[in-house]
Amino acid sequence: MNPSDAISILVASGMTEQAIATELKVNQTTVNRIRRQVVTPSYETGRALVDLAAATERKAARRKPRFA
Repeated sequence: MNPSDAISILVASGMTEQAIATELKVNQTTVNRIRRQVVTPSYETGRALVDLAAATERKAARRKPRFA
């Protein structure tokens, strides 16, 4: 998963770009530019995005009923 994909996952889960930016301690504009692949984030920011998206996916998977 790359940082742009991570942002897409987070937005699909209901987070706004502003909420993502606040969590990562960056500007919303930075999140938008990463999502559009206009800029490449620092390693730390990219890793934080991927980790946050992975945690969000794990949390969503735990909410799904095992037997439908």
